[in-house]
Amino acid sequence: MAAYSAALSETEHAREPGTVPIDPQKTYELSELIDIAQRTNPETRVAWERARQAAIAIGLAEGTYYPALAAAATGAVAHVPLPIPTTVVPGGVFTADTQFVIPTLSLEWVLLDFGRRRALVDAARALTMEATAGFNATHQQVVFGVTREFHALTAVRGKVAAARAALAAARSLEDAAAARKQNGLATLPEVLQAQEETARATYDLEDAIAAEHDARMALLETIGIRPGTPIEIADTSQQPLPPALEESVDEAIDRTLTQRPDLIARLANVRAKEAEVRRARADYWPRLAARTAVAGNIGELKVENSPYQGVHELQYDAGFRFEWSLFEGFERRNKVHLAESMQQEAEDELEHAKDKAVREVWKAYDDTKVALVKHQAAAALLAASEKSWAATLESYQHGLATFPDVRESERNLARARTLAQAARAEVLTRAAAFAFSTGDLARP
Repeated sequence: MAAYSAALSETEHAREPGTVPIDPQKTYELSELIDIAQRTNPETRVAWERARQAAIAIGLAEGTYYPALAAAATGAVAHVPLPIPTTVVPGGVFTADTQFVIPTLSLEWVLLDFGRRRALVDAARALTMEATAGFNATHQQVVFGVTREFHALTAVRGKVAAARAALAAARSLEDAAAARKQNGLATLPEVLQAQEETARATYDLEDAIAAEHDARMALLETIGIRPGTPIEIADTSQQPLPPALEESVDEAIDRTLTQRPDLIARLANVRAKEAEVRRARADYWPRLAARTAVAGNIGELKVENSPYQGVHELQYDAGFRFEWSLFEGFERRNKVHLAESMQQEAEDELEHAKDKAVREVWKAYDDTKVALVKHQAAAALLAASEKSWAATLESYQHGLATFPDVRESERNLARARTLAQAARAEVLTRAAAFAFSTGDLARP
């Protein structure tokens, strides 16, 4: 319960419905966008309520350890005709009239139940752990969704920057072609082709800006913010990437098996099923309870035409109640078999989930490693393309390179910039997917 309470207290704001005020003058980082999503996402609030309900269920289960105290009162008016031999009463009918009230206060306390209540409490606590893990899993889904869309927006912003650089390069080529034509070193088709390159780069820039708008709308939708809300989102497209993975995949798998919310939920489900088996087996044994009751007999009675005779006395009893069901049509045996089957099912699901988690971590780990290598290669390609473009453009300006050479160099540079931004975005996305697969995103 301590871990559960800590988990809920850390994220209590997630249960508060309603919108979050957005400051249009503030630039929001990824962590702040995640915080907004956690407070506005309805799935988070639903998971929170389920966790609260599971915690309340523990109190209900623990309440079975306490004695049951009940108060009751019975009041009635009765007219009772009884048959009697005619030799005693002429007519053969004996009548009695009574009016009474019997208030009762009873107490019963189960002393021995051979583990029924203990199993009930253990099952409730296991279900609470499962609900808490479900809350953390929902939290992780929200974090990953926002992170993925944020990096998608970052990638598109990188493409916009690459498109702007490509447009600047195309304009440089156009200026160089126009200058060469003025000096009689270039033909009109060269100038027109350079203008075509500028027009193509302008179109690519506008297309990238439109894609940035779409990515922004997708991010706002994932967060839970209306599309028209004025909000500034930090541009991290030029920030350095996180360091390369230093841990081994085996270390990542070991951490995954101890912290992934879905695996914790599966394990908690197994514990709950084990408790159900113990409870089903405990039904074979008797129950022993202590009970006592105190009541008042308040009323009056008359027989035939006699006057009423009143009573106002205290009555009480105390003792033990022993209950043992000896045969019920094999119901208990079938309940045990059913509980054992459900336990085996939960254990098989846990093993399957573990195998699936290991495969996911392996793939995410390899994907992250490959993305880092691709980014290094793309960065090297971009550096080489920039040098090639600068050298080719200078050569063209001095009449040492042809227009097809410089145009091809300009296009290669644009492709290299696009590949570099795509590789950078892939590193960020793969790293987020790796953290999601290991359960790191669910940690505070």
